[in-house]
Amino acid sequence: MKTLSRSLIPNDFIYYRSGSRVFFDYYRKYTNNIVERIGKWYEFWTAWHIFPGCWSIIVEKNDTELTRIDLKKAGISHGIIWWTPMRRLDKPAWWWKVPTWFTKKNIHSSRSAFSIFDHPDYWNKWIAPARAHRRKVIENIENGTIEISTNCSLDDFLILYQDTPVHDGEKSSRIRMTRKLLSDHELGYRIYTASVGGRVLAGAIFIDEGVTSEYWVSFYHADSHPYHLGIALIDRWMLDSYELSIQYCDLDHMRDSGQSRSYAGYTQFKSGLADHDVYFHDMWIRIF
Repeated sequence: MKTLSRSLIPNDFIYYRSGSRVFFDYYRKYTNNIVERIGKWYEFWTAWHIFPGCWSIIVEKNDTELTRIDLKKAGISHGIIWWTPMRRLDKPAWWWKVPTWFTKKNIHSSRSAFSIFDHPDYWNKWIAPARAHRRKVIENIENGTIEISTNCSLDDFLILYQDTPVHDGEKSSRIRMTRKLLSDHELGYRIYTASVGGRVLAGAIFIDEGVTSEYWVSFYHADSHPYHLGIALIDRWMLDSYELSIQYCDLDHMRDSGQSRSYAGYTQFKSGLADHDVYFHDMWIRIF
């Protein structure tokens, strides 16, 4: 995995949390925030009341500089803008940079990872143990030990997720959020489950937006570990993504320096599959 400068992130790469339709609709339907489109596709910014007449405005992983004219159109005259650029490195005049430790604590993913589909044999860019596990997975799929399905409904997936014992203190909130995000959408996401001997032991949901697909949520039963079902699901996701002309698979959150070690194993697994990691350590603010 090679660290990439933010300035080199492809122009058509979309950050799902502030650029996908499912998140745009989610914030509009389930929050009291102001939610407005900015830039291309479904990229958007959000704002919430600090106190009457004053707003906190979030522009996350977007390179468009929000102006007072833009805000006035939304009925906002005073507040503070928190801007985390995607590719832009040059801080405009009249903006201040906040400390890096604050940025790492207050954005979803201050270090992210993704892969680019520039070759059909994408797995050759994985580390050697991951490639070996993939070979074993393919062998088990061919002999019928493992079955990958794309026919699971959202409701059934969430029941399976709920019933699977996993070490995740945020499981209940992830289930609630996933239901709200996707229940009104028939398209824009894919569900995969993996079974061993007819028993579902793992599952994952991926959110698609434009030419980017995002690894959203997953569960893995302890009994799945000998079968490398994490590799099985990601390999099938990447294979289908390539065939659907998806350009980028976003593995999202990676552990940044100073952050909780609870993510270390999970993010280490992803680091063996991603092409690049990127650091988002710039946050600029402006008070008006």
